[in-house]
Amino acid sequence: MKRKSGGHISVTVLSMVIFAITFSLILDDYYLIAILLGVLLFHELGHFLMMKLFNYEELNMLFIPFMGAMVSGRKKEYSQIESSLMVIAGPLPGILLGAFLLLYNWTEPSSLYIQLGVILILLNVMNLIPIDPLDGGQLMRILFFNNYEYAQLIFTAISSLAVAGVGLYFNSWLMIIFGLLLGLRIKNKNKLYLIRKDMKEDDIEYESNYDDISNKTYSKIKRIIIEHTPVLNEIEEYNEEERYNQIVAKQVDGVLFPPTKKDASIAFKLFMLFLWAGGIILSTYAITAIEFNSIINAFQNR
Repeated sequence: MKRKSGGHISVTVLSMVIFAITFSLILDDYYLIAILLGVLLFHELGHFLMMKLFNYEELNMLFIPFMGAMVSGRKKEYSQIESSLMVIAGPLPGILLGAFLLLYNWTEPSSLYIQLGVILILLNVMNLIPIDPLDGGQLMRILFFNNYEYAQLIFTAISSLAVAGVGLYFNSWLMIIFGLLLGLRIKNKNKLYLIRKDMKEDDIEYESNYDDISNKTYSKIKRIIIEHTPVLNEIEEYNEEERYNQIVAKQVDGVLFPPTKKDASIAFKLFMLFLWAGGIILSTYAITAIEFNSIINAFQNR
C-alpha cells in the first residue's frame, strides 16, 4: 500500500519563512519580499481553490527559494476542462487585479498600488509564457499533447534552451540557472518516456490509477523501473523493507498516468487560448499605460 501524503498549513508557512530568509540574503528589502510573498500566495491560492472545487486530494502548497511556489494535488480521473481551468486560475486573477490597480482612475495613486500592480502583472504574465513547467506551458500540454510523452520531452528541451538562451543574452545568471534546472527535467522525462515505452511493449496499460493495478502488473512495472534505475538495488541494501517498499511504490505510481477525460472541445480550447492571449495583451496594455518614471518613482520613494 502506498501511503497518501496530505499537505499541512504548517509546512506551507515554514516554506514561506525559508523562502523569505533565503531571498533576504540577496535582497535587503523586506518590504519588497513581503509584497512578493503576498503576490505568490495570491497566485497559488487560485490554483488551490480550483483544486478544492474539483475535489483534488493530497493537496500541498510549497514555496521554493529562487524559484517561486507550487500547489500539487491528485485525482482518480483528470479532466482537460478542469485541469485547464485550474491552471489559468493562477495567473489570470493576478493579472486582472494588477491591471485594475494600474488602470483605475485613482485621484492620487499611491506607490503601493503601482508596486502591487506591476509585480502582480510581471509575475503572472511571465507564468503565461508557454514554457514547461510554467502555467502557460502546462496549459498547452493539457490542451494539445497531454498523452504524448515524446512531444513533451521535445517541448521541455526547447523550453530549457529558450530560457538559458534568453539568460545568456541578457546576462542574467538567475535565468541561466533556471534554464539549467529545466534541463535536468529532460533526463527525468526521457527516463519516463523509456519506461513507458517498455511498458507498452509488455502490454502494460500505464493510463491507470495506482490503486487499480493488480499485484502482477505492479511486479512487472517494478521490474522495468529497476532496470532503468539500478540505484534502487543499492537503496534496498541500506533501508528497511517497509521504507524501501514505499520508495518503490512512489516510483511505480510516478510512471502511471491517471485516466484523463478528453472533454475539451475545439470551442473550449479556443476559449482557453483567448483567455491566455487576453491575459498577455491586458498585461502589456496595463504596463505601457503607466509612465515609466511613475513606476521607477513608486519603487524608489516609499
